[in-house]
Amino acid sequence: MILNWANGEYTDMEKIVGSIHDAGCIRRSDLMEILQWKRSKTDAHLLKLRQREMLITRRDHHSETVYMLAENGVRFAHQLIGFDGKVVTMEAQISHQLGVNDILMRYIRAHGREGVRSFSTREASDELFNLRKKQGNNDAEIRRTYIRPDAAMWVPGKGMYLLEFDNSTESSRQIRKKYSLYITNLFEAKDPRVNRVVWVAPTVERAQWLQQRWMEMNERSIEMLFFSAGEETSYLAGIKEQQTV
Repeated sequence: MILNWANGEYTDMEKIVGSIHDAGCIRRSDLMEILQWKRSKTDAHLLKLRQREMLITRRDHHSETVYMLAENGVRFAHQLIGFDGKVVTMEAQISHQLGVNDILMRYIRAHGREGVRSFSTREASDELFNLRKKQGNNDAEIRRTYIRPDAAMWVPGKGMYLLEFDNSTESSRQIRKKYSLYITNLFEAKDPRVNRVVWVAPTVERAQWLQQRWMEMNERSIEMLFFSAGEETSYLAGIKEQQTV
């Protein structure tokens, strides 16, 4: 949970590596916001990571520098969190991951972080897996219909939101398959606190297209909500009760 690093009992090196790992890739300004560090401290630790060959830098579509962990950094992060998994860097997914991260960053900049819990795709997937497991579903069936939300947020007084950032690259067939997997996962989880999926798209037109594909599913047992980027923030805070498309 990326928001836990700032005040946790970790060294500064562990805090910055853990934050970048949970974000996948992150801009300096967002990293400063997450850790509540000044730029001088942030830059000093980013330099240390580069010197240790633990950091990769790239540019986003606005030519702003983006930071992600190199293989050495991912290994360090895995040891830190006790995760025994494949070492994977985020170089091929920069645009999508920044879109996912921006959902959280917009929220905490507008409404603060008090009580907010943020879940990475791995953490959100584990939450769904465990909920289905508690209902008696066997591991093989759960894995066969496994879904990996892009992220999730717990907002005080509002509950859990599963999050999907759509960057207009998936076809109708791929989107319908994802919808079907959500129906299966949330039906088998049987937890009313985890029954909402917020989709964020780069444009109103794409959000409307996603909503239309969902209406074609003729499914009302779970709540799917669709927003253009930035419009979801008020809904997550409970200020706006309806979607904007």
